[in-house]
Amino acid sequence: MLKRIPQPQPILQVYAVIAVMLSAWTVTAFLWKLSAWLLVLNLGEILTVFSYAMVTNLVESLIVLLLLLIVCALLPPRILRDDFAARGTILVLGFIGSLMLYMRLFMKFGLDHAVGLLVVPFAALLLTAFLLGFSSKFRFVRIFHAVVLWISDRLVVFLYILVPLYVFLLAYVIYRNIA
Repeated sequence: MLKRIPQPQPILQVYAVIAVMLSAWTVTAFLWKLSAWLLVLNLGEILTVFSYAMVTNLVESLIVLLLLLIVCALLPPRILRDDFAARGTILVLGFIGSLMLYMRLFMKFGLDHAVGLLVVPFAALLLTAFLLGFSSKFRFVRIFHAVVLWISDRLVVFLYILVPLYVFLLAYVIYRNIA
């Protein structure tokens, strides 16, 4: 079964993309609301809100990575495992990016246009499927794969910040819930 799982370095690259995307979304939302929270919450309560949000990101990112690894183990190696860093990153960018895009459009236009807003994320998912399905046929897709690999390799550096932050905030949340 371990032969069906990719090497640790590509897994780390894909996890870096997942963690950076989710953390950037959370930090952006947190900073957007911070000015209002400063009026009604004290510093400890604001730290608690941030801690719970980041621990949720940790759990979400591990769940997304686990689901991707399960899909990788179930599919033939040529589909996902052999080029896990590029294909996994494209899958993550497509799925998480389309969810972020839908939520952004939903916040802007509201519930009245909810079904119509699905067109843009659906187009993003179709683009993801195109990039995965025609990886060797078009030159621009091969260039895109190279760019995706380069970006995912560079995002690993952010794990040096995110993993200790996750551990510290997880310890804070556990301490807060026990004490």
